[in-house]
Amino acid sequence: MVDAFGNDISAVGIPVTGTLGFAPELTPLPTPEEGGSSTFVLDPAFEKAGLITEDGGFEWNLEPDGDRQKFLQEGYSIPTGLADPTLVVKLAQYDRLARKIAWGKTPDANGFITIDAGGYIGDLAVFTEEIFKNGVIVRRVADAFLTKAKVDKTERGKVRGLELTFGLRRSPRLNNEHVGEWLIPPVSSIAPTITSANPSGKAAGETVTLTGTGFYGATSVTFGGVESPLFKVDSATQIKAALPPGAAGSAPIVVTGPAGSSAPRAYTRA
Repeated sequence: MVDAFGNDISAVGIPVTGTLGFAPELTPLPTPEEGGSSTFVLDPAFEKAGLITEDGGFEWNLEPDGDRQKFLQEGYSIPTGLADPTLVVKLAQYDRLARKIAWGKTPDANGFITIDAGGYIGDLAVFTEEIFKNGVIVRRVADAFLTKAKVDKTERGKVRGLELTFGLRRSPRLNNEHVGEWLIPPVSSIAPTITSANPSGKAAGETVTLTGTGFYGATSVTFGGVESPLFKVDSATQIKAALPPGAAGSAPIVVTGPAGSSAPRAYTRA
């Protein structure tokens, strides 16, 4: 619920689990529609890395590189356009896939490889998914290359993690940028209900705030059977919706989501 100051405790991300996948560099990335689906299934070409250490979750560094370019006129500057973005993650499992990603080698029949500490040349498609306590899902994809592999010091009784650092390339598959990201709100399992719509008497293009329940995953808001041209789900209990064109008078509001539609809520428009 968003309070008067715009604070929404339900939007705070507390990760509870996640997935990391690697695929050969030219493996197709999920489309925006595929990656945004709550029923999304990752392409089997992406091998999953398994367990990740408790303190070694995904750390994305997407800062610009270099000082902003300044001009003679005070207050004007632009970014350099350069970046050295990275993804750091620490694997708990040390297995075939971990060795393949870290050292660029596939073990022989004896489980043997040789390791070149100078690294190797090879690009990958990387996929991450984080699921938060509030049900929100964040997915990211990138074209990447390994820059560093560090094995933790062996300590009795502790997990020996393998920390991997990846550089991220600008990719034509991602609008010549570095990362594709989805933010997927939780889908309500109950049909929406509308308890209030304020303020009343608004006209086309103006915004009405709806209060109720079951708004997560809402797919449409209609006024008098005409779909709102723009609406935003602020939380499970609040939606802001713009009134569509239409005549003054009665325009009952209906919110529709994956679990069904709300009962019409009486509304009078200007």
